[in-house]
Amino acid sequence: MDIGKRIYELRTNQKMSAKDLAKKVGVSAAFISALEHHTTSASITTLENLCNGLDVSLSEFFQEEEAPLDVELLHKFANMNTEQKTAILNLIEVFCPINSEDVNKEIKGAH
Repeated sequence: MDIGKRIYELRTNQKMSAKDLAKKVGVSAAFISALEHHTTSASITTLENLCNGLDVSLSEFFQEEEAPLDVELLHKFANMNTEQKTAILNLIEVFCPINSEDVNKEIKGAH
């Protein structure tokens, strides 16, 4: 994850200047800029303070946003009945065959 980019995204989504965030967190605007431009790093404590200043939890901060198409597909899939879901999974299997041996190797490798 690009921490500087994430800080910038959250800050600008809230229409907050680097100076405003710096004031809320108790650091300089230059420090916020340095974080966003990858010329410095933040301690865990400072990152927690940044999250508080941005009104997000640490878990929300590190949560990757899903692509809009993925969200739409998941939403539509969730609203299907079992028969429809099975049909879609069968169709996906035609385009993206999964070798069950490969899946078993991945599962074993994850443990």
